[in-house]
Amino acid sequence: MKKKSDNINNYDNKIASVPICRKCGVLLTDENWYPSFKKINNCICKKCHKKLNKEWYQNNRDRCIQASKMWKQNNRDRYNQLNREGYRRLINEIIDAYGGKCACCGETRKEYLTIDHVDGDGRKQRREIGVTSSDGLYRWLRQNNYPEGFQVLCFNCNCGKRNFSVCPHNEIFEEEFEAKHKTSYSKSVWKLRLNVIKGYGGKCELCGEDNPHFLTIDHVNGGGGEERKMLGSWGALYRKLRDNNYPRDNYRLLCYNCNCALGCKRITEEELINKKDY
Repeated sequence: MKKKSDNINNYDNKIASVPICRKCGVLLTDENWYPSFKKINNCICKKCHKKLNKEWYQNNRDRCIQASKMWKQNNRDRYNQLNREGYRRLINEIIDAYGGKCACCGETRKEYLTIDHVDGDGRKQRREIGVTSSDGLYRWLRQNNYPEGFQVLCFNCNCGKRNFSVCPHNEIFEEEFEAKHKTSYSKSVWKLRLNVIKGYGGKCELCGEDNPHFLTIDHVNGGGGEERKMLGSWGALYRKLRDNNYPRDNYRLLCYNCNCALGCKRITEEELINKKDY
């Protein structure tokens, strides 16, 4: 009579020679078999494993949601870290798929890169595909095999294009800029903006960028959107800063690259200053 251990060894030898999924019977390969499952001879393909997990979640949804909430509450720092890391992997994957560098100026540092709608109709397209956030757009791009109509731009070029119709690097920028600021009001607001930029040192406090078309006021402690909404316009904010002799308590000058890297890309100022890998 064979021992139980002998039966297990025979089973392991059989699995090692012809590994097949115990659910669907498909031949297991490196492509459809998780390496961790392969190590312990857990013979189930990725597709069947995902299906089983989905079924289990549907049958235990309330329990999973409650457990997830409790874990987040008890591990807030770890959750935030995992969330940032997951977001970085996602956006880096999308950026690499679209060339890995700014299509305008050639910037390659990923913390400064974002996805741009080539035709400038991003808001309309996000409504059409039913996404409300950058995360949602990036997932949609991956799920749809990186469709055309999108490109990589750095935040400087992206915001410059948004503000002035074309990026300030473009050879027709001066023409577009003059057309956009042909009224006396627009000219006065631009002059006021230049005075504010000069009042805050004339360059980005983190990277030294000094092109005024790429510079913006950053609220160090947050709340910029709420203040602009309360004041009604950027012009009103510029006047407030000028009339108060350019206060430094909650305001500083950053370029769009650094400002958006801190806000949109969820990296820390230490990482940005020390130029750590993103």
